[in-house]
Amino acid sequence: MKFPYSLCTLEELWHRIQADDNKAFDELYARTWKDLYIQTYSKLKIEDLAKDIIQDVFVDVWNKRAALEIHNVKAYLMQSVKFKVLDEFRKARYDFVEIDKFVEEIKASDLTDTRVTDKEFFESLHNWIDTLPHKRKEIFHLKYEEGLSNKEISMRLNISQKTVQNQVLNSSSELHRLLRRALFIYFLIFFGI
Repeated sequence: MKFPYSLCTLEELWHRIQADDNKAFDELYARTWKDLYIQTYSKLKIEDLAKDIIQDVFVDVWNKRAALEIHNVKAYLMQSVKFKVLDEFRKARYDFVEIDKFVEEIKASDLTDTRVTDKEFFESLHNWIDTLPHKRKEIFHLKYEEGLSNKEISMRLNISQKTVQNQVLNSSSELHRLLRRALFIYFLIFFGI
């Protein structure tokens, strides 16, 4: 009697794959490749590259089957694809805007511990604010933490609105550049890439 692979859960297939069952591997591939491809293609918009990434993920899974400990097969495969896509972004030096969107998507997924991410992010932000020159730090605090307008800050600190505007613009530009770099580097470190 033929084994009913089609009735197995993905996790049951995974256990059979770990026991070197080729047919279980074929069934896993048949059930998951399309979703993985759709996800990959939606990020890269290059059909052949998306197919290559899916192939690489499955080759890795087969080659490392004895060492991998997977509890949620679908989540593991999706995360593996995301890492491979990120590698492609890095290799191709994609625009940081695309990387930012991708990082935000992964941060929003249920595969990360956002409490840790938020805590570390805000610690880094406060450390950066502490490095600002005194006047710029004061303006930044009044603008973004107290929500005052440029005119209100100007009156409170007895400086021109143009000075406030320039300091806010300088702080914002510097913070934007820093955050883009920090998010990308943090992402690489956080996910062990």
